Amino acid sequence: MGAFSIGTDSFVINGLLENIATDLHVTQSGAGQLVSVFALVYALSAPVLAALTGAVRRKHLLLTAMVTFVAANALGAVAPGYPVLMAARVVAALGAGLYIPCGIAITISITPEERRGRAIALVAGGMSAATALGVPIGTLVGTVGSWRTTLVLVAALAALSAIVLAVALPQVPTPPAATLRDRLQVAGHPGVLTALLSNSLACAGVFAVFTYIAPLTTTTTRVGAGGVSAFLLVWGVAAVLGSAVGGRAADAVGGHRAYLTATAVLLAGLTAMTVLTLPEPSGSLLSRVLFGLVLAVISVACWALPTAQNHRIAGLDSPAPTVALSLNSSSSYLGAAVGGAVGGLALRDGSMTSLTLTGTGITVTALLVLTATARLFGTGRSGTAQIAPPARTDLPTAD
Repeated sequence: MGAFSIGTDSFVINGLLENIATDLHVTQSGAGQLVSVFALVYALSAPVLAALTGAVRRKHLLLTAMVTFVAANALGAVAPGYPVLMAARVVAALGAGLYIPCGIAITISITPEERRGRAIALVAGGMSAATALGVPIGTLVGTVGSWRTTLVLVAALAALSAIVLAVALPQVPTPPAATLRDRLQVAGHPGVLTALLSNSLACAGVFAVFTYIAPLTTTTTRVGAGGVSAFLLVWGVAAVLGSAVGGRAADAVGGHRAYLTATAVLLAGLTAMTVLTLPEPSGSLLSRVLFGLVLAVISVACWALPTAQNHRIAGLDSPAPTVALSLNSSSSYLGAAVGGAVGGLALRDGSMTSLTLTGTGITVTALLVLTATARLFGTGRSGTAQIAPPARTDLPTAD
């Protein structure tokens, strides 16, 4: 429930940009920076906060993070103007960046080893469910009523989650935490560094476009606000499929090959989306069907990336695999922040073709990096990396 509320909050703004821009008298590009700033703060704060709060009791830390998140969304719902809403997004990102890693760590500590994978998948499933249900429903609520109502609902759901956690979650031991220096050392591992870089680029390619999905959809298909929610539902359903496909592909051909393939499909989807923006929008049934199909392909490829990425990072001989995996979440949000900012610059002239071309170009760069660094990620059928570990191997593995 907590992950669901955070996942919804992370992406629902994308579908409400036009409403927010109109209400707060800013451009759609300016409204899009609400998404980019949230992602950037999450990316930069998550590893720092994890290191600074390593000695705090886990249950107290989790509840503090969720209460902070609730307060931030309540503030955003009553924000009188753009600066206050931006400040609320920053605080919400701080709470989210603290909550998700802590929640995963608690899940690991209270679950028997033989059921650990399913337990983690259940928590992570909150994020996937947010994409499939929370975002389209939140967007529909925001368009029928107000974007402020959407933030109130997110805050209410998060508050309910905090109450349940306070009552039902037991106290758990505080694990040894990796310091910020340890995390930076892990990030400097050649395989980890290139994996994080390529992942940031791939995410930037997606979010250069997806951050502005509302204006892209309305301009290209001539649908109204309700139609945007429908297309976001298509995105969400395809996201669930993409997660499953990414896992199966990683098991079958190895993490790096699966990631490379997903990025290539992502590039093809963004290229097709660019083609759809070239003719004068007609709003015909055919154009809407094609838009939905291309959007589904992009979503499947996008959501196949995280599973494949975790698989290839886990296969590296890094000194602290758990820390490397936690840094991956930051790399995804960093890519989303950069993509949203660059997409906003491309959208200044109002051209959807410029927007999608920007996402396509970034994805080409990601594909080039993946190809150039393929040797770092193993050659065996299993995709296990063949990198010699650094000299120091005694870093703590508990996140």
